[in-house]
Amino acid sequence: MFFAAPALPSVASPLVALIVDDIGQGRPADCPSRWCACYLEKALAEAGLPQAGTNLARDFAEYGEPAAPATVGSIMVMRGHVGVVAGQCEDGSVQLLSGNHGRKVGVGCYPLSKAIAWRMPSGQEPAQGKRRTLTDIFRGD
Repeated sequence: MFFAAPALPSVASPLVALIVDDIGQGRPADCPSRWCACYLEKALAEAGLPQAGTNLARDFAEYGEPAAPATVGSIMVMRGHVGVVAGQCEDGSVQLLSGNHGRKVGVGCYPLSKAIAWRMPSGQEPAQGKRRTLTDIFRGD
């Protein structure tokens, strides 16, 4: 499903806003078949943030600075997948924006227990305010 780029509230980080604009896009031509980390590298560069220098999801476990679990704008690192926290799903799980979610840039809900690390890009402040879901963001709440 393709979503139109919403007007994001001020709590959204620049990285979240950039990835939301890419929802529905496919794999970048120069990324490998497992492309979540490659996509995140490109998004970090486009947002003007330091890159990790890797195409492997697990390598993001050492990237940037430690972050509190599920902080909007932080990077959730899992075994074999990586993405940026956009908010909280209705069931309390993490709402994650990532490349290679259903073979597109997409949104998914992941249990907090799947995380092996939570990282914040150096130079990016955590988003402040109440937790929002992408549904809230799309509605403009």
